[in-house]
Amino acid sequence: MINATLKLTRTADDGAEMFRKYYLVADFADVRGQGKASIIPLSVGAPMPDTDHLTVKGGENEALMAAADVIKCLPGNAGFAAKIDFDPS
Repeated sequence: MINATLKLTRTADDGAEMFRKYYLVADFADVRGQGKASIIPLSVGAPMPDTDHLTVKGGENEALMAAADVIKCLPGNAGFAAKIDFDPS
């Protein structure tokens, strides 16, 4: 199991720093050769995909990266830089 936080940051037009934070949990799925991930928003108003769980081909690493990609591609997160922290506190 992998636990990580994904922090998205950008500077607004007025110079203020904007950020959004998500908690990601990834593990191997029940089906061999698949990984699953859960997305938990930690910032109020952070955009979320239609489902907060996803299953992908591969393992827990692929599931974690897929969850991060889904979050980064949401329309409300355009223009944000992403950083994954594998030691969330």
